[in-house]
Amino acid sequence: MNKLKWFILLIVPLVLTGCWDSVEINERHIILEIALDKNPELDLSQPIHEQTSYRITYGIPDIGKLSGADSLAENVKTNITTNSTSIATSIDEVERKTQNTVMLSHTKALILGEELLKDKELFRAAVDALLRDMKVGRSVTILATKGLAGDLTQKENPQNPIMGMYIMKYFNNRERATSYAKEQLLGNFTKELKDTGVSTIPIISSNDGGIIQISGAALIKDYELVTWLDKDVVRGELFAEGVIQRAPVVVDYEGQYLTYIIKDQQSKISFKENQGVWECNIDITAEGDISEYLSSGYKNVFNEESILEITKLLEREIEKQVNVAVDKSKELEVDFLEIGLEMYRKHPKQWKNYKDTWDKGSYRDLTVRVGATVNIQNTGILQ
Repeated sequence: MNKLKWFILLIVPLVLTGCWDSVEINERHIILEIALDKNPELDLSQPIHEQTSYRITYGIPDIGKLSGADSLAENVKTNITTNSTSIATSIDEVERKTQNTVMLSHTKALILGEELLKDKELFRAAVDALLRDMKVGRSVTILATKGLAGDLTQKENPQNPIMGMYIMKYFNNRERATSYAKEQLLGNFTKELKDTGVSTIPIISSNDGGIIQISGAALIKDYELVTWLDKDVVRGELFAEGVIQRAPVVVDYEGQYLTYIIKDQQSKISFKENQGVWECNIDITAEGDISEYLSSGYKNVFNEESILEITKLLEREIEKQVNVAVDKSKELEVDFLEIGLEMYRKHPKQWKNYKDTWDKGSYRDLTVRVGATVNIQNTGILQ
C-alpha cells in the first residue's frame, strides 16, 4: 500500500503539469486590430460563392516587442490583407500564408470602412459572422472611418504603431474628457440595433502626419449608414445620455470668455400629456468648476449676483448644445437619442399609439423641451 501511495504521488504531477496539445504563444498570430472593408475590386459577375466581397486587413504584432521600451519600436507589426468571400475564408488564407495560428479572442479594435457600412446585407453578414462562433469578443471596440479602413490601419502612427493598442488605451483612459465621441462595443451595437434599429459608431481618422482623431459618429439604421454626424451633434447626444465628463463649456461673460469644466453630468428623459398631446422633457444637471476667466475690473466679479448670471449663461449654452442633437435627429427622422425607447419603457401603453409612425412623422412632430441646471462648485477665484 505504501508503494502504491508513493507511485500515485509521483504520477499526479506528471498528469497535471503542461498542456501537451496546446499551441505556444509564439506560434500564434494574436490579432489586435481588424480593418474590415467591402472589396473595391468586387466582381459581381462571379458566382456568389466565388465573389471576394471582403477586403480584410489584420494587424499582427511582434509579441517579442510588446513589452518595455520596444513596444513603440519600428517594425513592431505586420499587416496582412486578404480579398475573401467570407471572414472564415479570410482567416484560412492568412494561416495558409504563415506558419502560425490566427487568434481573435484578444482583438481590441474593429474598424469598419465606409463602403461596407453602405452595403446593408454585407455589413449585417460581417457582424453575424464575427459573433456567430464568438471568434471576436462582444466587448471589442468598433469604429467607423471614411474611405478604406485598411488604408487607415496601415498608416504610420507616431504615438503607437499598433492601432488596436492605441484605441484600447484611448478609451481606457478614464481621465480623458468625454465630450465628442461615444465608445461603442460590438455587443452593445448589436443590442441597440435589436432594440431600436438605430445605433452610432465613433469615427476614427488620421491626418497626413499620422495623428489619430476620434470624433463624431456614423449613424447606422438597420445595418446601413444613414449619414455622418459631426462632433457637435455627438456632444449633444452625450449630454442627453448623461455621460459628459471633464468637458469644457465656454460662454461670453461681460466681454470675456469664461470656461466651465463639467465634473459630473446626468440626464433624465420624461414625458407628460398636455391637453391631449404628449411632450418630452430632457432635463440636464451638471456640476463643475469655473477654470478660466479674466476679470477686467478691480471688484470681485464672483459675487452672488454674478454667479447667478453665469449660471444662467451656462444653462442656456448647454441647452443649445443638446438641441443641436435633437434638431438633427428630427431632421433625419432617426431617433438616435433613444427617446422612443424611453417612452416604451416608461409608458408602454402610450407607445402603442406611436410605434408604427415613429419614424414617419410622430417623432418629428413630438415637442421636445430641453432644460439644464448648472451647479458651480468652485470659482477658482484669486481676488
